[in-house]
Amino acid sequence: MAQAAAPAVDIRQLRFAHPGEAPVFDGFDLTVGPGEHVALLGASGAGKTTLLSLLAGLLPASGGDIRIGGVRLNDSTVNTLRQRMAWMGQRPHVFAASVSQNVTLGRTGATAAQVTQALHLADLAAVAQAQPAVMLSDGGQGLSGGEAVRLALARVALHPHADLLLVDEPTAHLDSETAARVTDALLALARGKTMLVATHDPVLASRLQRTLLVDARPSHQEEAAVRA
Repeated sequence: MAQAAAPAVDIRQLRFAHPGEAPVFDGFDLTVGPGEHVALLGASGAGKTTLLSLLAGLLPASGGDIRIGGVRLNDSTVNTLRQRMAWMGQRPHVFAASVSQNVTLGRTGATAAQVTQALHLADLAAVAQAQPAVMLSDGGQGLSGGEAVRLALARVALHPHADLLLVDEPTAHLDSETAARVTDALLALARGKTMLVATHDPVLASRLQRTLLVDARPSHQEEAAVRA
């Protein structure tokens, strides 16, 4: 069942360190409003991907509080909260399977019409190599870089009840024209949803509602917000 509204994200005094390393976050605060689209900017290693992983419950915080839609993220709530999340990693893998199977990823109950609609929303409907019955090789040989990214967007589109999108570097290594198409498709999918996007792409960041500079150094862990 769809959520009544996209969730707010509230992070207070977040602490996290990889084993044996200096803290990535040490007292990090962030508030994202319901339905807000936020770009996470920062140098490589600044903690952008780590922050997304903490929000998805893929990494355990060592301290602090993360709340999604007012619900505290912990071991007892993570599975329920993940039902309202869609994750798009930095290097989405293409499997040796049909395009349809690459979109559904084994999700039961997905119909052929839903897969076709997801491909349409991801701007792949006119791509011959991305039709549902086409077989793909492991790694997606035959798909361009932008088409592989849009295939990952189709996976997100097939999860319509997800109202928190966590997206990692969707336009990395793409030319400007392809990056613009990916950005258009991403923003179309994100309408009415809360979204955080880790990116080095200033053009993508400029199209989101707010930009946050993520800096792993504790003395720099403050919001640097620029509203459109």
